[in-house]
Amino acid sequence: MPDGCVEIIFNLGDPFKNVGLQPLGLLAGQMTSPVVALPTGAVDLIGIRFWPGRAGAALRTPMWELQDRLIDASGVLAGMDHLLDELRNMQSEGRLEYLSAELARRFGDRPPSHGAIDHALALIESRRGNVAIDNVARRVGITRRHLERRFREEVGLGAKHMARIARVHAVLHTIQRQPLLSGAEIAAHCGYSDQPHMIRECKALTGHTPARLTTSSRSLAGLMREAVAP
Repeated sequence: MPDGCVEIIFNLGDPFKNVGLQPLGLLAGQMTSPVVALPTGAVDLIGIRFWPGRAGAALRTPMWELQDRLIDASGVLAGMDHLLDELRNMQSEGRLEYLSAELARRFGDRPPSHGAIDHALALIESRRGNVAIDNVARRVGITRRHLERRFREEVGLGAKHMARIARVHAVLHTIQRQPLLSGAEIAAHCGYSDQPHMIRECKALTGHTPARLTTSSRSLAGLMREAVAP
């Protein structure tokens, strides 16, 4: 599901199928629509998720290049094949500790993300997407044009698009936490003009209505990231 994050996925089992077979070391960019991948056999996955605005410094790649892309991670992350082999050949209980240490070693010297973008993303999240982008730019002390350029480079999605994602996430969290609210009440609570507007936005970003996302037997809403980064 679209969440503004970039992910590195280590597939230690059999390939997943999207259009064709996905690489076992997969770099998933920031999606603007949902992606469905089907298993072809054994499933054994470890995923590394970068919070919005954080992957660029670690991967040293302009984030706009990754939008809506599913690519072989070895083209961006050197030694990916070696990491996959090491993980595959060790006991499962030692994998996360090994991977954490290895990624810390690789990314420890990377500069942190820029404060203006972190501040802008925090404002969007804190308002659950209900904030004018001009106001965000003014609060972080840069022009809207500069803000959008920085978002393209460091987040890979526009500030307005991130606000849309934040608002849909707010809808799903509200449904899960306050299940007795009506659709109209949830729409008003999350800042939509009416319930049809909320449903259209949810379907545009996720491919499903809010009800479908939260009543699926495997809870598609669980595929959405938490609203606020730790």
